[in-house]
Amino acid sequence: MLPLRVAFLWHQHQPYYKKDQTFILPWVRLHGAKDYYDLPALLREFPAIKQTINLAPSLMIQIDDYLHHSTKDRVQILTEIPAELLTDVQKKDILSLFFLCNQELMILPYERYRTLHEQSSRPEIAIAEFTSQDWCDLQTWYNLTWIGQLSRSDERVERLFKQGSLFTEADKLLVLTIHLEILGRVLPVMKELRDARQIEISVTPMYHPISPLLISATSAREALPNCTLPDEQFDGTADAELHIKRAQAYFNSTFNSLPRGIWPSEGSVSMASLDLMVQNNIAWAASDEDVLWASTAEHHWTDKFFPRKVHTPSGTISLLFRDHALSDAIGFVYSRWDAIHAADDFCRRLREIRAGIVEHYGEKALEHAVVPVILDGENCWEYYFQNGAYFLRSLYSRLSSDEFLTVTCEDATNGHSDFLPPLQKIRAGSWINANFKIWIGHAEDNAAWSMLAVARRAVLEMKHHIDYTAAYEHILIAEGSDWCWWYGDDHVSANQAQFDELFRWNIEQAYRKVGLTTPENIFTSILGIAEHTSWSNAHFFEPERAASAMHSVGDVVRKILYRKRNECLEIRIVLSRELQSDESIMLTIQNQFTLEVLNSTVAFHGNQPVNIPHLSVTNTDNFLDISVAVASGPTEFFMKFTSPGQSVFYPTKSNFIVE
Repeated sequence: MLPLRVAFLWHQHQPYYKKDQTFILPWVRLHGAKDYYDLPALLREFPAIKQTINLAPSLMIQIDDYLHHSTKDRVQILTEIPAELLTDVQKKDILSLFFLCNQELMILPYERYRTLHEQSSRPEIAIAEFTSQDWCDLQTWYNLTWIGQLSRSDERVERLFKQGSLFTEADKLLVLTIHLEILGRVLPVMKELRDARQIEISVTPMYHPISPLLISATSAREALPNCTLPDEQFDGTADAELHIKRAQAYFNSTFNSLPRGIWPSEGSVSMASLDLMVQNNIAWAASDEDVLWASTAEHHWTDKFFPRKVHTPSGTISLLFRDHALSDAIGFVYSRWDAIHAADDFCRRLREIRAGIVEHYGEKALEHAVVPVILDGENCWEYYFQNGAYFLRSLYSRLSSDEFLTVTCEDATNGHSDFLPPLQKIRAGSWINANFKIWIGHAEDNAAWSMLAVARRAVLEMKHHIDYTAAYEHILIAEGSDWCWWYGDDHVSANQAQFDELFRWNIEQAYRKVGLTTPENIFTSILGIAEHTSWSNAHFFEPERAASAMHSVGDVVRKILYRKRNECLEIRIVLSRELQSDESIMLTIQNQFTLEVLNSTVAFHGNQPVNIPHLSVTNTDNFLDISVAVASGPTEFFMKFTSPGQSVFYPTKSNFIVE
């Protein structure tokens, strides 16, 4: 029996956090200590498992900065300050930063850390009453909890976890030293596995830009014809190619070879961006299955499991298409499951895929088919028991059987891209809903693009008068995808202000490096520039997952706003897209009646109540507005979202009360 081939690609990425000589956010170091070493190192236990690890150079050059240039992040600097010397301002910063992690798995299991977290609920009291020992323990615990599962076998780490409290200044600094030791093992373990041919290492363009938008903002309209484009636009084709070439140069200097493949930032592709890859000798790239479906008129559901050639003006490239159900199951679902059942479910789905391929194309097709599982290699693991190690061991042991064959992306595409006809055109899009809505169209996103366009033009106008290399580096950094990820209403984060600060600081530096006066608008936050709607004073709730750096294809319900007005309960549900025909939102009001919204129609469960004098439902521009007359006094409603792809999704808070 031919095995089913499975290609895992773990994307390791952080934006460039450096401002002056400090990293203003700590995520390179913290995820480095917890994830970037553990994920490849775990493969040593499973020699039959092959994978691809994709690196963003913007991440790796920061690891090098930590190790060889002594650059530090704000959390690191705050940790190094002796507890007895902390000022009130520094204590306030610690309270705002040193609990930013998964509380359930990284704080609550540890009695001392949990107690400090509870006692810090009123910061003004904590600042006044915490002892120097309390501060030292908090400084130690935040860094200690970010040490990865494999590194916890270190006897020094075991001692610190066992000790639990009464940490000394030496203990605290030891944790930071261990972090740097782990960072120092990241590249060596990847080189070791690459040389053993157990992993392939691919790359993302230098500072993680959305290349199709960089080449032309109009590519957004291929998927969203009515998308509002920035007032200022530019042709960034040269920059998009420079990001590729810089990534290749970084890769070559690090691994003494050139990468064969690219995971484009956020799986974003267009015909123009693919053509640039071909021009620079990239053999394969990957995107999401929805990009495939948007690019083909006729298909069978198993077609996404076959690599496809795409012909561009400059030549041919092979494309893999991410199975988003399986990828999102690891990223967003299985963390809530028992690891054994999750691994069994993953393999059950693989068997169903194999059966579907054999039924439609015959068993010989398995020689060419592959299931691409592609997701971030860092963000999901803090939601897993043992940082995902228990789940991955369970999964890898099952995938090591004769039923399955794990392969690298190069192996998956090399000689296997001709089973189905080549694609003549790819509709521009990303792995999120096969469009670019996250990064363009919102007033904040467009303001950022316009600010970048004006600065880029000003810097280029100076290139014949001054060395503009340093200035242009800041332009390239500002072209990264992460800044617009946090602009707009798509995602929220405790660090949004820092992302806004970093974006505008890089624009400011671009002007300064060529001696130009910085425009005044650069010093004003882009956040919040969108016009306030009449809902600005309503109660609102954003599901928990929207607060993370991840984004699930299943995150359809983005925000819930609700209020009482004119004797009516008014609910606005902000959707990432229109409801599909087999999806619905159910609202149960006052436990008296339930209505089900399918797109813009409403059905009652049971008989329609005769005592509702008013009920209206409208659905425009991804806003689902519901207004229903209710009795005076507090009104409660419950909500759930149903989709065949993910069963039932409840918001983290499913019941709402409005006075």
